[in-house]
Amino acid sequence: MRTKWGVFSLSQYPDQSIRVEGLEADMKLFEFAEALGYDTAWVAEHLFSTYGIVTSTQVLAAAAAQRLKRMRIGTAVVVIPFNHPLRTASDFALIDCLSRGRLNFGIGRAYQPHEFTGLGIEMSESREMFNEGIELILKSWTSTTFTHSGKYWTVPDEIELLPKPVQVPYPPVYQATVSPESFDQAARNGWSLQLAAPFTYRTYREEWIPKLSDEIKRYEDALVANGHDPSGLERMILLPYFTDRSSERARETLQPHVEWFYNKVASHQQPGKGGPVSGYEFTMIEGRRSREMGYLAFDRLAEHKACVVGSPQECIDSLGHMKEAFGITEFVIWPNLGGMSPTRAENAVRLTWEEIVPHV
Repeated sequence: MRTKWGVFSLSQYPDQSIRVEGLEADMKLFEFAEALGYDTAWVAEHLFSTYGIVTSTQVLAAAAAQRLKRMRIGTAVVVIPFNHPLRTASDFALIDCLSRGRLNFGIGRAYQPHEFTGLGIEMSESREMFNEGIELILKSWTSTTFTHSGKYWTVPDEIELLPKPVQVPYPPVYQATVSPESFDQAARNGWSLQLAAPFTYRTYREEWIPKLSDEIKRYEDALVANGHDPSGLERMILLPYFTDRSSERARETLQPHVEWFYNKVASHQQPGKGGPVSGYEFTMIEGRRSREMGYLAFDRLAEHKACVVGSPQECIDSLGHMKEAFGITEFVIWPNLGGMSPTRAENAVRLTWEEIVPHV
């Protein structure tokens, strides 16, 4: 299977005065990547912070569907508990129609307490809400008419969701996976994996690569046990990333941006006055320890491959190691994090395509 390549943006603008120009630069980066030959444009959603100002993946994905003519459009992720599942199902079915069947449906339950607080949602119930929400979404995409009676949502009378997605039975589902429970759920349902170096690294630090490799092997065994074919599913990984012909210049360029990102996400996942949130204890405690122990400093991030940075050959070596360790089917590079200039991000995307992609 040919390795796919994607480009990710979280629309991070520490300087909010450039938010309009920044959003346009994100779209131009996707168009630039499409012209080169990249496979997927990946987008995410966050609330109430410069950590990421895209508040709705459906809005940005719909815009991308009109700007991009060939690339697939992926969500990393749609936060299932934050909207009524039938609104989510309707919106993304429409996006699959607008894109003529180019949607990758990445899903998750969110992890930043201030977002739940802002929406008045109980964070400790996020997994239950996630489970019920995705059940209702998939039911609505595959049933002519349906009802639903659950803890969080009820559909008492028979209804039909329209439009239906173009892809049958529905767009490929990717689950964001850090905890063992998420790997287990993806395996039971036959969903692809959405891996992300920042989150696994902050949990397991220098052991993140062997730990993630073990989880993927366990996932693949569980797929077979549940009657699914591992060869038909994707293992994509999101990587903070920058390359330059000069290794030193690449590191100097990326350092302030990747440190801003890692410290921002760490500050947003701190346990509150009541301690770690139920269901998030391990990742919250270990994430805090990673920050306190200095693992979010640039030299350690680069050393442990929590960001891929350096010359083309250095990046080839790092990516090749991850491909072997994880069975990666798509690398998703993220060069425009933390306010990186659009020109530098484009240069990294071009250099990757020309000098790294052919060798990984």
